[in-house]
Amino acid sequence: MSTSHHYTTRLTPTSTQGRGKLVEHNDGSLCFVAEVVIGSSVLSINSLSASTETNTFAFCAGAIVVLAVINSELSLDQRLVCVKPDALPIQATPSYYNHATPTKAAGNRNYINSPFKDDSPFGPALINNKADPFGKPKLAHRSRNVTSISLSPSGYCPRVLIFSVATATSTDLPLACLTEHTFGVRALAFSPDSRWLCSLGDLHDGGFFLWSINPKTGTFRLDSSNRCTTADTIAWMGMNVVSVGTRHVKVWRLEQISSPAKIRRGLESISDGSSASPIPRTFTGRNCLLGSLQDAVFSCVVGISDDKAVLCTQDGTVCLLDDASRTQRLLQVTKKDYSITCVTLDPSAGVVWIGGKGVEPEALPLDVLLHPKQPPPELGKSSRIVLDEVEKPDIAAMCCINNRVITIDTSHCIAIYNSLFIGDDAPRVSVINRLPSHDSAVLGVVILPKSNKRRSDFLTYSENGRVLYWRWNGTCTNNHLVQLVQPLEQDPTSLNSLRTLGVAQTPETLLTGDKAGVLRLSNVDEGTEIRAKAHDGEIYDLVLQRIEGDDSIAASCGRDRTIQIFRISQNECVLQQSLVNEHAGPIRKLELADNANILASMSSDRTIVLHHKVLRTDKSIAFVSIKVITLKASPVTMSLIPGTSPTLLVSTADRCIRKISLTQGNIIDSFKASDRSGGEPVVLNRLSVGASNQLSAHGNVFAGFSSLDGSIRLYCTETGLLLAAVQGQTPISDLAIAEAPDHDDGICSKVVCTGIDGTTTIWHLTSPPSHSGLKHGSGGIDPSKSQARSVLRPLRRVLSKTEIADFQRTLKDGGDAGLSPRSLSPSQVRKKPSRNAIEDVFKLLEAKPQATGTTSNSVSGSDRDHVKLIRASPPSSPKVELQSGSQRSSLSEPPGTMAAGSDVSDVCTINSVAKRSINILQEFRKQVATSKENLDYDLEQGIKKELHAISNALAQRALSDSKCKGAATDRESFDDYLARLIDDRLALRLRTDDQKKNDGEKVRCGGRQWD
Repeated sequence: MSTSHHYTTRLTPTSTQGRGKLVEHNDGSLCFVAEVVIGSSVLSINSLSASTETNTFAFCAGAIVVLAVINSELSLDQRLVCVKPDALPIQATPSYYNHATPTKAAGNRNYINSPFKDDSPFGPALINNKADPFGKPKLAHRSRNVTSISLSPSGYCPRVLIFSVATATSTDLPLACLTEHTFGVRALAFSPDSRWLCSLGDLHDGGFFLWSINPKTGTFRLDSSNRCTTADTIAWMGMNVVSVGTRHVKVWRLEQISSPAKIRRGLESISDGSSASPIPRTFTGRNCLLGSLQDAVFSCVVGISDDKAVLCTQDGTVCLLDDASRTQRLLQVTKKDYSITCVTLDPSAGVVWIGGKGVEPEALPLDVLLHPKQPPPELGKSSRIVLDEVEKPDIAAMCCINNRVITIDTSHCIAIYNSLFIGDDAPRVSVINRLPSHDSAVLGVVILPKSNKRRSDFLTYSENGRVLYWRWNGTCTNNHLVQLVQPLEQDPTSLNSLRTLGVAQTPETLLTGDKAGVLRLSNVDEGTEIRAKAHDGEIYDLVLQRIEGDDSIAASCGRDRTIQIFRISQNECVLQQSLVNEHAGPIRKLELADNANILASMSSDRTIVLHHKVLRTDKSIAFVSIKVITLKASPVTMSLIPGTSPTLLVSTADRCIRKISLTQGNIIDSFKASDRSGGEPVVLNRLSVGASNQLSAHGNVFAGFSSLDGSIRLYCTETGLLLAAVQGQTPISDLAIAEAPDHDDGICSKVVCTGIDGTTTIWHLTSPPSHSGLKHGSGGIDPSKSQARSVLRPLRRVLSKTEIADFQRTLKDGGDAGLSPRSLSPSQVRKKPSRNAIEDVFKLLEAKPQATGTTSNSVSGSDRDHVKLIRASPPSSPKVELQSGSQRSSLSEPPGTMAAGSDVSDVCTINSVAKRSINILQEFRKQVATSKENLDYDLEQGIKKELHAISNALAQRALSDSKCKGAATDRESFDDYLARLIDDRLALRLRTDDQKKNDGEKVRCGGRQWD
């Protein structure tokens, strides 16, 4: 599959940036170019159309429309049109019915009459009844100069985008955007003269619109409209439209305008702004009488003349619609014994080709159709063309170009047939080329080494076990089918499928894991296979790496929370170790690094475990767990960054990308997966790391896909800068970035993406096209470098406490003694007193008798002193030993502690407060004697005042106490009084202890107590 034209995909900046909208700036960085598409997503006749004038045809492949031409090698030359969700039309088309929808589609979606919210990107598809999360192209209809593409997911306001396909024009922006439909578009059809476009809405939409086209300016205007809910497809019959569906055949007629001048004036009136939204006319139509086909389901229709068309039903009936003199007669011509799904006209050969379920295309001559036999031939006696006994897929769509029939079946395979004329019979077909593709969801891609005998560049594998080898131009070089063992019970939910694949010594040696937990070592050339039951459930991932010679080490993980280590040699697979219970949840991903010396395992339990390889003398291998890294969010996927220092790139569910050093075992960097416009971050579901000479200015880069907005993104691993992005793609199962040869014998970077719809897309990374209006002078600043500098982290150097202390010592030696390490520390937070302590203090103050001759000011000052002493938290004083044995003074007890059996209320008594006060005064006295710092004058005066007040208060208390009448009250003998008071209390306590000891030595004997 060769390519001649390429399409450059870039997201253009807009003035309106919605929530979660990705905006890519043209700053000279990189952009994605859609180069090759493998396979298709065609599932109905509405997704394929052809133009006999240019010998080209168009079909849908995911979010891309492929314009293809058959070349001399019987392959396809592709020109790709990528539909962007925020595409801005060149010409605004006013909307008559849908006023809430803007005339330009700048990423704005209309949710009027929509069952989904603004942040819900999901909705069921309208063509194939499968989940379609994004607005991918559903319909493609070709005419001479324009291509019409419709985005019709349910829940979004669908759009019909009109693109110009002229060779000299670019398909970057659409010509027009039609937004009359509300729920979905089912079919599109251009008139033979390319002056009219008819669009049919789906069952919930019901819109049937006719658009007039100005051939000079290319503008569109809504001319007529009506309602139609039972039709499935439409086709032009001359200048009339025929719609068919379930028990439905209807002919819609254009109202005749009297003169060509009026037609010209009506079309040219679109270009001026005088009538922005004229009132559309009623699109009139008339139903056909079905007769015996009143319960039939008409599946396809094609016009063969200005007043005749061929219709087919699902039960195999071929009918002729004769509209001569507007009679609308429906005649049965013949009937086949298979269901007919598509029909096309070959005017050069004079035949109509029909295709159906499990058969090859069959030709019906126009002479037989235009002159049907009456009565029709007996039903059921038809010639069914079956080339072999192998069951064939159903033909989904078909077209005819230059005596060649192109079919796309339900297995997404594109086949090219050649017409063969044998005598006077109807022509037969012979397949001349069948473009291979996957017939189921493509699950992964593996980049192959450059040196292989088939010169394959990469391989892809699907869930049914099919493996295809490809080159960068889309040519298939080899294929292989992995034989999967299916369970005895053919339950669709329990069918076995291929889940992961790895390449061993050569690209022809494959190691695969399936849903049943079976590991297979297959040789594609020799056809040999070795099976081993490795896991109890589904195998999630496996990795391989060559260690020595032709031997490789392989590791697999699965749902059973087990890691299996194998040693693979010449057609042998030997189990070396089973790592069990390393994680609390299923193990999703594995990575081997540092020449297979480090094994990293990722689990949904928010942990990443690092294992180190150990060897024994018998060359047996084992891995030992050395580090468990716990993340804040569950990891989604991870990829290894190559280099001297192995680093792991992990995408987490909190929309972050984390870099983990495997040698240090810690997280070294983290950044959000967002764009440069400050949009909402996304979760990257797939990651692939790569580097190339072309991207050397950006260092290592990695590509990722986000299912949140369907975007493929390219980031720089060093700075986290978004380098390129393309949005609105279909769900991707895997992607890989690699180096490839360029057309100019250089090296370029390419990204291969595999989709669950069976398609594979090859993207080329290149610089965006330069614009003439944007020039940088010699003295200007490159925007890309300026943008990169704004994203880099600022420089910081945080000094340690030791370095700060050295600076303080230097300042102190220089004569500046105003700073100290303690003064630079933050102030300590004052401990809040407990509620019980405050209540006890106030109870003590209320119960305290007022001394005679003292004023209220002195009492309140004393009370404040008590509260301050309670709130203070002084350090514990050193313990003081008494001379009497092991008895210890109560003053030696640290503050805030209580002896066993003591009352809680004793904590706030005057004695306990006095103890703490003594400790504080002792500590303060030591600081006054040893410290060289200057004491603040105000603090010094405050301390003297408080000590004088305490001395006066104690003197007043001594005078009022009857027990201390003989004590000296003068200030000079007050210290001796305190010493005697302390000795008396200690002596009293010693006598009390001796009394308790003597009481315990009493002996009870004979009911009497003896001393």
